[in-house]
Amino acid sequence: MGFNKLKVFHWHITDAQSFPIVLPTVPNSPTPAPTSPTSALHRERRRHIVSFAASFGIRVIPEIDMPVYSRLSVARFGSGHTGSWAGAYPEIVTCANRFWAPHAEPALAAEPGTGQLNPLNPKTYRVAQDVLRDMVALFPDPYLHGGADEVNTACWEDDPVVRRFLAEGGTHDHLLELFINATRPFVAQELNRTVVYWEDVLLGPKVTVGPTILPRETTILQTWNDGPENTKRVVAAGYRAIVSSASYYYLDCGHGGWVGNDSRYDKQEKEREGTPLFNDPGGTGGSWCAPFKTWQRVYDYDILHGLTDDEAQLVLGGEVALWSEQSDETVLDARLWPRAAAAAETLWSGNKGSNGKKRYANATDRLNDWRHRMVERGIRAEPIQPLWCSLHPGMCNLSQ
Repeated sequence: MGFNKLKVFHWHITDAQSFPIVLPTVPNSPTPAPTSPTSALHRERRRHIVSFAASFGIRVIPEIDMPVYSRLSVARFGSGHTGSWAGAYPEIVTCANRFWAPHAEPALAAEPGTGQLNPLNPKTYRVAQDVLRDMVALFPDPYLHGGADEVNTACWEDDPVVRRFLAEGGTHDHLLELFINATRPFVAQELNRTVVYWEDVLLGPKVTVGPTILPRETTILQTWNDGPENTKRVVAAGYRAIVSSASYYYLDCGHGGWVGNDSRYDKQEKEREGTPLFNDPGGTGGSWCAPFKTWQRVYDYDILHGLTDDEAQLVLGGEVALWSEQSDETVLDARLWPRAAAAAETLWSGNKGSNGKKRYANATDRLNDWRHRMVERGIRAEPIQPLWCSLHPGMCNLSQ
Protein backbone atom coordinates (compact mmCIF):
# COMPACT_ATOMS: atom_id res chain seq x y z
CA MET A 1 0.00 0.00 0.00
CA GLY A 2 2.80 2.38 0.83
CA PHE A 3 4.52 1.73 -2.52
CA ASN A 4 1.22 2.56 -4.24
CA LYS A 5 0.33 5.66 -2.21
CA LEU A 6 -2.74 4.06 -0.66
CA LYS A 7 -3.12 5.74 2.70
CA VAL A 8 -5.93 3.98 4.60
CA PHE A 9 -6.42 0.32 5.54
CA HIS A 10 -10.09 -0.31 6.32
CA TRP A 11 -10.11 -3.52 8.33
CA HIS A 12 -13.42 -5.42 8.38
CA ILE A 13 -12.31 -7.44 11.37
CA THR A 14 -15.40 -9.45 12.37
CA ASP A 15 -18.13 -11.26 10.48
CA ALA A 16 -20.61 -14.12 10.80
CA GLN A 17 -18.14 -16.97 10.76
CA SER A 18 -15.70 -15.58 13.29
CA PHE A 19 -15.01 -12.83 15.81
CA PRO A 20 -11.24 -13.32 15.74
CA ILE A 21 -10.21 -10.53 18.09
CA VAL A 22 -9.53 -10.84 21.81
CA LEU A 23 -10.94 -7.85 23.71
CA PRO A 24 -9.70 -7.12 27.24
CA THR A 25 -12.92 -6.00 28.96
CA VAL A 26 -15.42 -8.31 27.24
CA PRO A 27 -15.79 -11.41 29.45
CA ASN A 28 -16.06 -13.73 26.47
CA SER A 29 -15.03 -13.20 22.90
CA PRO A 30 -18.35 -12.99 21.00
CA THR A 31 -17.48 -16.35 19.47
CA PRO A 32 -15.80 -19.06 21.54
CA ALA A 33 -13.03 -19.66 19.00
CA PRO A 34 -11.58 -17.98 15.94
CA THR A 35 -11.85 -19.54 12.50
CA SER A 36 -8.53 -21.33 13.01
CA PRO A 37 -6.43 -21.86 16.16
CA THR A 38 -3.77 -19.39 15.00
CA SER A 39 -5.99 -16.55 13.79
CA ALA A 40 -6.99 -14.81 17.02
CA LEU A 41 -5.77 -11.21 17.07
CA HIS A 42 -4.17 -10.60 20.43
CA ARG A 43 -3.15 -7.21 21.77
CA GLU A 44 0.52 -7.27 20.77
CA ARG A 45 -0.26 -8.49 17.26
CA ARG A 46 -2.78 -5.70 16.75
CA ARG A 47 -0.33 -3.11 18.04
CA HIS A 48 2.31 -4.41 15.64
CA ILE A 49 -0.07 -4.15 12.67
CA VAL A 50 -1.09 -0.60 13.56
CA SER A 51 2.50 0.56 14.15
CA PHE A 52 3.79 -1.21 11.03
CA ALA A 53 1.11 0.52 8.94
CA ALA A 54 1.94 3.86 10.54
CA SER A 55 5.59 3.44 9.56
CA PHE A 56 4.40 3.66 5.94
CA GLY A 57 2.03 6.55 6.64
CA ILE A 58 -1.05 4.32 6.54
CA ARG A 59 -4.04 4.68 8.86
CA VAL A 60 -5.93 1.62 10.12
CA ILE A 61 -9.69 2.07 10.45
CA PRO A 62 -11.34 -0.90 12.20
CA GLU A 63 -14.86 -2.07 11.42
CA ILE A 64 -17.21 -3.93 13.75
CA ASP A 65 -20.24 -4.59 11.55
CA MET A 66 -23.46 -4.28 13.61
CA PRO A 67 -26.36 -5.17 13.89
CA VAL A 68 -26.70 -6.83 10.53
CA TYR A 69 -27.56 -10.19 9.03
CA SER A 70 -26.90 -10.87 5.37
CA ARG A 71 -26.17 -9.81 1.83
CA LEU A 72 -29.66 -9.32 0.50
CA SER A 73 -28.33 -9.37 -3.04
CA VAL A 74 -27.15 -12.97 -2.66
CA ALA A 75 -30.13 -14.87 -3.97
CA ARG A 76 -29.89 -17.83 -1.64
CA PHE A 77 -27.54 -18.14 1.25
CA GLY A 78 -26.22 -14.73 2.37
CA SER A 79 -23.96 -15.10 5.39
CA GLY A 80 -24.54 -12.81 8.33
CA HIS A 81 -22.16 -10.21 9.72
CA THR A 82 -22.97 -10.73 13.42
CA GLY A 83 -23.83 -14.41 13.70
CA SER A 84 -20.55 -15.07 15.49
CA TRP A 85 -21.73 -13.01 18.48
CA ALA A 86 -24.15 -15.83 19.33
CA GLY A 87 -21.23 -18.05 20.29
CA ALA A 88 -20.92 -16.17 23.58
CA TYR A 89 -24.12 -14.11 23.77
CA PRO A 90 -26.96 -16.08 22.15
CA GLU A 91 -29.56 -14.08 24.05
CA ILE A 92 -28.79 -10.87 22.11
CA VAL A 93 -28.85 -12.46 18.62
CA THR A 94 -32.02 -13.19 16.64
CA CYS A 95 -32.29 -16.14 14.20
CA ALA A 96 -28.85 -17.38 15.24
CA ASN A 97 -27.65 -20.27 13.07
CA ARG A 98 -31.13 -21.21 11.94
CA PHE A 99 -32.47 -18.61 9.57
CA TRP A 100 -32.13 -18.91 5.81
CA ALA A 101 -32.90 -17.09 2.61
CA PRO A 102 -36.42 -17.70 1.23
CA HIS A 103 -35.33 -19.80 -1.76
CA ALA A 104 -32.82 -22.05 -0.01
CA GLU A 105 -33.14 -25.78 -0.52
CA PRO A 106 -34.32 -27.52 2.66
CA ALA A 107 -31.13 -29.57 2.98
CA LEU A 108 -29.09 -26.39 3.00
CA ALA A 109 -31.49 -24.16 4.86
CA ALA A 110 -29.79 -24.16 8.29
CA GLU A 111 -26.93 -21.84 7.42
CA PRO A 112 -24.36 -21.64 10.28
CA GLY A 113 -23.16 -18.18 11.19
CA THR A 114 -26.36 -16.27 10.53
CA GLY A 115 -27.80 -13.88 13.07
CA GLN A 116 -28.61 -10.25 13.81
CA LEU A 117 -28.29 -8.24 17.01
CA ASN A 118 -31.57 -7.63 18.80
CA PRO A 119 -32.28 -3.91 19.31
CA LEU A 120 -34.95 -4.66 21.94
CA ASN A 121 -32.64 -6.48 24.35
CA PRO A 122 -30.89 -4.05 26.75
CA LYS A 123 -27.95 -6.43 27.07
CA THR A 124 -27.24 -5.90 23.36
CA TYR A 125 -26.08 -2.39 24.12
CA ARG A 126 -24.01 -3.30 27.16
CA VAL A 127 -22.07 -5.83 25.10
CA ALA A 128 -21.84 -3.56 22.04
CA GLN A 129 -20.52 -0.64 24.09
CA ASP A 130 -17.89 -2.82 25.74
CA VAL A 131 -16.77 -4.01 22.31
CA LEU A 132 -16.67 -0.49 20.88
CA ARG A 133 -14.82 0.90 23.93
CA ASP A 134 -12.14 -1.77 23.58
CA MET A 135 -11.82 -1.17 19.84
CA VAL A 136 -11.16 2.53 20.40
CA ALA A 137 -8.51 1.70 23.00
CA LEU A 138 -6.79 -0.61 20.51
CA PHE A 139 -7.08 1.51 17.35
CA PRO A 140 -6.18 5.20 17.65
CA ASP A 141 -7.63 6.38 14.32
CA PRO A 142 -10.29 9.11 14.66
CA TYR A 143 -12.68 7.06 12.49
CA LEU A 144 -14.52 3.92 13.59
CA HIS A 145 -16.60 1.92 11.11
CA GLY A 146 -19.90 0.64 12.47
CA GLY A 147 -21.09 -1.31 9.44
CA ALA A 148 -24.92 -1.34 9.64
CA ASP A 149 -25.44 -2.74 6.15
CA GLU A 150 -27.86 -5.34 4.82
CA VAL A 151 -30.43 -5.53 7.60
CA ASN A 152 -32.70 -8.56 7.16
CA THR A 153 -36.22 -7.90 8.43
CA ALA A 154 -37.21 -11.58 8.59
CA CYS A 155 -34.30 -12.35 10.90
CA TRP A 156 -35.57 -9.83 13.44
CA GLU A 157 -39.10 -11.21 13.02
CA ASP A 158 -37.83 -14.63 14.11
CA ASP A 159 -37.80 -13.26 17.67
CA PRO A 160 -41.15 -13.24 19.55
CA VAL A 161 -40.41 -9.96 21.35
CA VAL A 162 -39.70 -8.26 18.03
CA ARG A 163 -42.87 -9.73 16.53
CA ARG A 164 -44.88 -8.31 19.42
CA PHE A 165 -43.18 -4.91 18.96
CA LEU A 166 -44.14 -4.89 15.28
CA ALA A 167 -47.70 -6.06 16.01
CA GLU A 168 -48.11 -3.10 18.36
CA GLY A 169 -47.23 -0.60 15.67
CA GLY A 170 -43.44 -0.62 15.64
CA THR A 171 -41.52 -0.73 12.37
CA HIS A 172 -38.29 -2.22 11.10
CA ASP A 173 -37.00 1.31 10.55
CA HIS A 174 -37.71 2.03 14.20
CA LEU A 175 -35.72 -1.04 15.24
CA LEU A 176 -32.68 0.18 13.33
CA GLU A 177 -33.18 3.68 14.74
CA LEU A 178 -33.15 2.25 18.26
CA PHE A 179 -29.83 0.55 17.59
CA ILE A 180 -28.20 3.55 15.88
CA ASN A 181 -29.49 5.93 18.57
CA ALA A 182 -28.00 3.75 21.30
CA THR A 183 -24.59 3.23 19.67
CA ARG A 184 -23.74 6.17 17.38
CA PRO A 185 -23.88 8.91 20.09
CA PHE A 186 -21.81 6.67 22.36
CA VAL A 187 -19.09 6.40 19.69
CA ALA A 188 -19.26 10.05 18.66
CA GLN A 189 -19.52 11.67 22.09
CA GLU A 190 -18.11 9.32 24.73
CA LEU A 191 -15.47 7.72 22.51
CA ASN A 192 -14.79 10.85 20.40
CA ARG A 193 -14.81 9.08 17.05
CA THR A 194 -16.33 9.92 13.69
CA VAL A 195 -18.65 7.07 12.76
CA VAL A 196 -18.54 5.46 9.31
CA TYR A 197 -21.52 3.42 8.12
CA TRP A 198 -22.26 1.63 4.90
CA GLU A 199 -24.73 3.54 2.73
CA ASP A 200 -27.55 1.15 3.67
CA VAL A 201 -28.48 3.11 6.80
CA LEU A 202 -29.68 5.94 4.54
CA LEU A 203 -30.34 4.19 1.20
CA GLY A 204 -31.13 0.60 2.14
CA PRO A 205 -33.74 -1.23 0.07
CA LYS A 206 -35.89 -2.19 3.07
CA VAL A 207 -34.69 -0.65 6.33
CA THR A 208 -33.30 2.87 6.74
CA VAL A 209 -33.02 5.69 9.25
CA GLY A 210 -33.59 9.35 8.56
CA PRO A 211 -31.02 12.15 8.51
CA THR A 212 -32.11 13.26 11.99
CA ILE A 213 -30.59 10.02 13.33
CA LEU A 214 -27.33 10.55 11.40
CA PRO A 215 -25.78 13.96 12.16
CA ARG A 216 -23.73 15.00 9.14
CA GLU A 217 -20.86 16.45 11.15
CA THR A 218 -20.04 13.14 12.87
CA THR A 219 -21.20 10.62 10.24
CA ILE A 220 -19.57 9.38 7.03
CA LEU A 221 -21.29 7.03 4.59
CA GLN A 222 -19.51 4.46 2.43
CA THR A 223 -21.18 3.63 -0.87
CA TRP A 224 -21.10 0.21 -2.52
CA ASN A 225 -24.26 -0.07 -4.65
CA ASP A 226 -25.33 1.53 -7.95
CA GLY A 227 -22.05 3.26 -8.74
CA PRO A 228 -22.23 7.04 -9.25
CA GLU A 229 -25.97 7.13 -8.54
CA ASN A 230 -25.65 6.27 -4.86
CA THR A 231 -22.61 8.49 -4.43
CA LYS A 232 -24.74 11.34 -5.78
CA ARG A 233 -27.57 10.51 -3.39
CA VAL A 234 -25.25 10.46 -0.36
CA VAL A 235 -23.47 13.74 -1.04
CA ALA A 236 -26.66 15.46 -2.21
CA ALA A 237 -28.01 14.67 1.25
CA GLY A 238 -25.01 16.52 2.71
CA TYR A 239 -22.93 13.56 3.92
CA ARG A 240 -19.25 12.96 3.38
CA ALA A 241 -18.71 9.85 1.29
CA ILE A 242 -16.18 7.07 0.76
CA VAL A 243 -16.75 5.44 -2.64
CA SER A 244 -16.42 1.65 -2.98
CA SER A 245 -18.76 0.78 -5.83
CA ALA A 246 -19.05 -3.00 -6.25
CA SER A 247 -19.40 -2.50 -10.01
CA TYR A 248 -15.85 -1.13 -10.21
CA TYR A 249 -13.96 -1.53 -6.94
CA TYR A 250 -14.80 -5.01 -5.57
CA LEU A 251 -11.70 -7.06 -6.27
CA ASP A 252 -13.16 -10.37 -5.07
CA CYS A 253 -15.81 -10.50 -7.80
CA GLY A 254 -15.94 -13.03 -10.62
CA HIS A 255 -14.42 -16.08 -8.93
CA GLY A 256 -17.64 -18.08 -8.75
CA GLY A 257 -19.88 -18.71 -5.79
CA TRP A 258 -18.31 -19.86 -2.53
CA VAL A 259 -21.26 -21.87 -1.16
CA GLY A 260 -20.70 -24.86 -3.46
CA ASN A 261 -22.25 -25.96 -6.71
CA ASP A 262 -25.35 -24.02 -7.70
CA SER A 263 -27.99 -26.15 -9.39
CA ARG A 264 -29.34 -23.13 -11.25
CA TYR A 265 -26.36 -23.48 -13.59
CA ASP A 266 -26.94 -27.13 -14.48
CA LYS A 267 -29.00 -26.40 -17.59
CA GLN A 268 -26.90 -26.52 -20.73
CA GLU A 269 -28.53 -23.61 -22.47
CA LYS A 270 -26.94 -20.76 -24.32
CA GLU A 271 -27.37 -17.43 -22.63
CA ARG A 272 -28.72 -14.50 -24.48
CA GLU A 273 -25.91 -12.01 -24.85
CA GLY A 274 -25.89 -9.55 -21.98
CA THR A 275 -28.48 -11.50 -19.98
CA PRO A 276 -27.28 -13.29 -16.84
CA LEU A 277 -28.35 -16.92 -16.64
CA PHE A 278 -31.67 -17.24 -14.76
CA ASN A 279 -31.44 -13.54 -13.90
CA ASP A 280 -28.70 -14.19 -11.39
CA PRO A 281 -27.80 -10.69 -10.12
CA GLY A 282 -24.44 -9.56 -11.38
CA GLY A 283 -23.47 -12.37 -13.72
CA THR A 284 -22.96 -16.11 -14.05
CA GLY A 285 -21.03 -18.67 -12.06
CA GLY A 286 -22.61 -17.93 -8.71
CA SER A 287 -20.63 -14.73 -8.10
CA TRP A 288 -23.19 -12.05 -7.25
CA CYS A 289 -20.91 -9.25 -8.44
CA ALA A 290 -19.41 -10.91 -11.53
CA PRO A 291 -17.72 -10.28 -13.84
CA PHE A 292 -14.12 -10.03 -12.63
CA LYS A 293 -13.08 -6.38 -12.32
CA THR A 294 -10.10 -5.97 -14.63
CA TRP A 295 -7.55 -3.23 -14.05
CA GLN A 296 -9.12 -1.38 -16.98
CA ARG A 297 -12.52 -1.53 -15.28
CA VAL A 298 -10.98 -0.19 -12.07
CA TYR A 299 -9.07 2.49 -13.96
CA ASP A 300 -12.17 3.58 -15.85
CA TYR A 301 -14.04 4.72 -12.74
CA ASP A 302 -14.39 8.41 -11.94
CA ILE A 303 -15.69 8.58 -8.38
CA LEU A 304 -16.78 12.22 -8.91
CA HIS A 305 -18.85 11.47 -12.00
CA GLY A 306 -22.03 13.56 -12.15
CA LEU A 307 -21.30 15.62 -9.04
CA THR A 308 -21.35 19.36 -8.70
CA ASP A 309 -18.22 21.10 -7.40
CA ASP A 310 -19.80 21.45 -3.96
CA GLU A 311 -20.85 17.81 -3.90
CA ALA A 312 -17.40 16.67 -5.02
CA GLN A 313 -15.92 18.36 -1.96
CA LEU A 314 -17.82 15.88 0.22
CA VAL A 315 -16.16 12.84 -1.37
CA LEU A 316 -13.27 11.89 0.90
CA GLY A 317 -11.85 9.32 -1.50
CA GLY A 318 -12.26 5.89 -3.02
CA GLU A 319 -11.62 2.47 -1.54
CA VAL A 320 -11.06 -0.80 -3.37
CA ALA A 321 -12.46 -3.75 -1.43
CA LEU A 322 -11.25 -7.32 -1.22
CA TRP A 323 -13.65 -9.54 0.71
CA SER A 324 -11.98 -12.72 1.85
CA GLU A 325 -14.50 -15.51 1.28
CA GLN A 326 -12.18 -16.78 -1.47
CA SER A 327 -8.94 -15.01 -0.62
CA ASP A 328 -6.16 -15.87 1.80
CA GLU A 329 -2.41 -15.29 2.05
CA THR A 330 -1.70 -17.63 -0.86
CA VAL A 331 -3.55 -15.48 -3.42
CA LEU A 332 -3.68 -12.10 -1.68
CA ASP A 333 -1.01 -10.28 -3.70
CA ALA A 334 -2.41 -11.31 -7.08
CA ARG A 335 -5.97 -10.38 -6.11
CA LEU A 336 -4.85 -6.92 -5.03
CA TRP A 337 -2.08 -5.95 -7.41
CA PRO A 338 -1.79 -4.31 -9.83
CA ARG A 339 -5.54 -3.60 -9.86
CA ALA A 340 -5.35 -1.60 -6.63
CA ALA A 341 -2.43 0.31 -8.17
CA ALA A 342 -4.70 1.29 -11.06
CA ALA A 343 -7.21 2.66 -8.55
CA ALA A 344 -4.47 4.57 -6.73
CA GLU A 345 -3.42 6.38 -9.90
CA THR A 346 -6.93 7.46 -10.77
CA LEU A 347 -7.63 8.59 -7.20
CA TRP A 348 -4.47 10.70 -7.04
CA SER A 349 -4.12 11.86 -10.64
CA GLY A 350 -7.34 11.08 -12.50
CA ASN A 351 -7.52 8.84 -15.53
CA LYS A 352 -7.40 11.44 -18.30
CA GLY A 353 -4.53 13.23 -20.00
CA SER A 354 -4.23 16.95 -20.72
CA ASN A 355 -6.31 16.41 -23.87
CA GLY A 356 -9.24 15.17 -21.79
CA LYS A 357 -9.06 11.61 -23.11
CA LYS A 358 -8.52 8.43 -21.10
CA ARG A 359 -4.82 7.57 -21.10
CA TYR A 360 -5.20 3.81 -21.42
CA ALA A 361 -2.19 3.11 -23.64
CA ASN A 362 0.16 5.27 -21.59
CA ALA A 363 -1.20 3.80 -18.37
CA THR A 364 -0.81 0.25 -19.68
CA ASP A 365 2.91 0.70 -20.30
CA ARG A 366 3.49 2.30 -16.92
CA LEU A 367 1.35 -0.20 -15.02
CA ASN A 368 3.06 -3.08 -16.77
CA ASP A 369 6.48 -1.76 -15.74
CA TRP A 370 5.23 -1.08 -12.24
CA ARG A 371 3.92 -4.61 -11.91
CA HIS A 372 7.41 -5.96 -12.64
CA ARG A 373 8.92 -3.56 -10.09
CA MET A 374 6.49 -4.83 -7.47
CA VAL A 375 7.46 -8.43 -8.28
CA GLU A 376 11.13 -7.49 -7.82
CA ARG A 377 10.19 -6.16 -4.37
CA GLY A 378 8.64 -9.50 -3.43
CA ILE A 379 5.00 -8.63 -4.17
CA ARG A 380 3.37 -11.36 -6.28
CA ALA A 381 1.34 -9.03 -8.48
CA GLU A 382 -0.40 -10.70 -11.39
CA PRO A 383 0.77 -9.93 -14.96
CA ILE A 384 -1.37 -7.74 -17.20
CA GLN A 385 0.54 -8.42 -20.45
CA PRO A 386 3.15 -10.85 -21.78
CA LEU A 387 6.75 -10.11 -20.81
CA TRP A 388 7.45 -9.31 -24.48
CA CYS A 389 5.30 -6.18 -24.13
CA SER A 390 7.49 -4.86 -21.33
CA LEU A 391 10.58 -5.44 -23.45
CA HIS A 392 8.98 -3.60 -26.40
CA PRO A 393 7.11 -0.60 -24.93
CA GLY A 394 4.20 0.62 -27.02
CA MET A 395 4.10 -2.41 -29.27
CA CYS A 396 1.17 -4.06 -27.48
CA ASN A 397 -1.05 -0.99 -27.30
CA LEU A 398 -3.05 -0.46 -30.45
CA SER A 399 -4.35 3.03 -29.76
CA GLN A 400 -3.99 6.02 -27.51
